[in-house]
Amino acid sequence: MHRHAIHLVSAVSLCLPCAGQVVMTHLAGFDVSTLGIGTTASSVAWNGTDLVVGGYNNGSLLAAVALARCSNALTNPVWSAPFGVEPGTNPQRGFINLAFDGAGVRLAVGYDNGAAPVAPDGLQLWIGGTQSWVRAGRGSSGVGFDPGWPGGTALGRGVAWARFGTTGRALQDTLLGADLWTFASGMHLNVPGLGTFFRDLDFDDANGDIYLRASNNVVVGQRTGDNDCTMLLFADANDADTVALQNVAVVRTPTGAVVLWNDRFQTAMGQSWFDVVKATRLDGTPDRIDWGTFQPPTGTGAYDFSFHAGTGTLAISDFANRRVHLFAVSVPPHHRYGGGCAGFGGVVPVLDGSSALQPGTGGAFTWALAGFAPNSLALVALGTDRLDLPLGGGCTLRVDPLLVALGPYVSGAGAAGSGFGSAPLTFPGGFAGFGVTAQGIVLENFALASLVFSNGLQLVLP
Repeated sequence: MHRHAIHLVSAVSLCLPCAGQVVMTHLAGFDVSTLGIGTTASSVAWNGTDLVVGGYNNGSLLAAVALARCSNALTNPVWSAPFGVEPGTNPQRGFINLAFDGAGVRLAVGYDNGAAPVAPDGLQLWIGGTQSWVRAGRGSSGVGFDPGWPGGTALGRGVAWARFGTTGRALQDTLLGADLWTFASGMHLNVPGLGTFFRDLDFDDANGDIYLRASNNVVVGQRTGDNDCTMLLFADANDADTVALQNVAVVRTPTGAVVLWNDRFQTAMGQSWFDVVKATRLDGTPDRIDWGTFQPPTGTGAYDFSFHAGTGTLAISDFANRRVHLFAVSVPPHHRYGGGCAGFGGVVPVLDGSSALQPGTGGAFTWALAGFAPNSLALVALGTDRLDLPLGGGCTLRVDPLLVALGPYVSGAGAAGSGFGSAPLTFPGGFAGFGVTAQGIVLENFALASLVFSNGLQLVLP
């Protein structure tokens, strides 16, 4: 990793908000129960102006399901009549996966009518209200527009889909739907031991990596070629092979990126939105989500996601409550990793941060260490890489190498955890992707024999 000097502006002790988490700002909500698309919506696609929702048959008899489009959803929402109607849809089947292309014009549709009979139009491509082509199969396991491998060829780009019981990513020519790669010849998606119960997929347009849901886990295929990737377990969750509507979306903003997914290992009603919807950084670290004042009802854990990078907005469909919501998304360039160890009074110091960094131009970043002991001295150690070195007593060193120490911060008399210190640094522009790791180190009662450590904090300059 390249190392560059950073300029210390000042060191201060003040209380400032720590915002090292994904922030969701609710913009709009829509009732989809009266659109005529089926019992409810099981999938959503969003291109920054228009929404498309996919209907689902949640009953016990054959029923019709359809698609519906909402134009100008954030300014002057108008819903279309149902289109793409599938009149004989089996119970617990429907439009499972939707995805817009990068231009927001073409819509890939995954329709699942079960294994018998297999739908003649399991994969569909639409432009506006016109269906361009179809492919037979089960559109149950994820559809998306594969951006290909950077530096690759056109053979790596097209409409991608997965299928139960196969390990290959099939790829269709976007224009006509012809095979570029089949389920047999396409790049292998399976992680040994997790099976092939694929439910959804999405791509990182920056590097072509593919993220999939498999038995409620999240797996990633790190792209190495047009038709090659290295598959890894990305987020380990409670296994649930036969639970449907497990979804995933890559959310990449100018300042940071996460993978959103719904931890759905059961179908029971009463599951909390806040517990089910997860955010994981691209390095595999779980992140926190601040939902602001948004207070959704409980549901069945079935949520679908569609992110539009151009506007930084996200659509989420709520299956149980028959609603679709739109959010503005902010992903900061920093996140916590690892845990700290308890000090005086059983309080664990917490290191977080506040960013004023702008993509490509730099700016200020402030580390804030809170919750350390009174009558103590604290430092914030900076490095370039993570470390996981146990030090005894439940403490772990998480920064390597120790390049710079910010501080010191001296706490006076007070209650347990009353110590606080912060320091801003100014970074120049032109260092996008440069990583800084940090950890708070506390000398309780100024004694070297009584060291306490905070969590780690990872910063990646945008």
